[in-house]
Amino acid sequence: MEHVLAFEKICKVNGLHLTGEQLGFLEKYASLLLEWNRKVNLISRKDEQNLWTSHFLHCISPMFLFSMPREARVLDMGTGGGLPGVPLAIANPGWKVTLLDSIAKKTTAIKDILARMGIAGLEVVNGRAEDREIVGPRKGKFDLVLARGVAPLVELAVWSRPYLTRVSSPADGVARKPILRTPGLVVYKGGDLDAELKALHVKVPSAGAALTDLVFSGSSESGLEEKKLVVLQFT
Repeated sequence: MEHVLAFEKICKVNGLHLTGEQLGFLEKYASLLLEWNRKVNLISRKDEQNLWTSHFLHCISPMFLFSMPREARVLDMGTGGGLPGVPLAIANPGWKVTLLDSIAKKTTAIKDILARMGIAGLEVVNGRAEDREIVGPRKGKFDLVLARGVAPLVELAVWSRPYLTRVSSPADGVARKPILRTPGLVVYKGGDLDAELKALHVKVPSAGAALTDLVFSGSSESGLEEKKLVVLQFT
């Protein structure tokens, strides 16, 4: 309960007010994720005690920095245990989220978790993001692609581009924070990204990248001060 209260407090301080139902979904998700983690490696065992900060808070942190679309079709590429797709879907009820992972044991776990949560608006797909049979029926279907700890920026840019729609979405009203424009790719990263950004510029010149430090009220106390977001949009 202490972890939930601390999580809720940081959200509120950063302008995100989750409902009791949303927090309840996150609590249920946390319980089921840890249950499955004893059988399938969905998250690092050393991170289990820090699930609400190292994972949940990290996943929804783009909402502290950007004005997000109220409705969006979102692909979570290499979702693992459903991160960041599940927490973001809970925080954004208007999103339709597809959770994609190449490891069948993980997608089996996610399907069971979602079924027991009773949450709608999420699809689970087992397969590799670059495979033709996975891309084909989903080509141009998504407003956003998310990737957290999956691969270098060049690979993510190449893999994500076919999934993204070519139609830019209008902004929702007047925003107090920078607007997260769609279509685009949001990548959760850490460390020195100079080499990856240089490689991206050379190998995928159509991808414009904006780097944002993941700094918000509570980020340093949560151990996220070295994390970054890279937002890619394509011309």
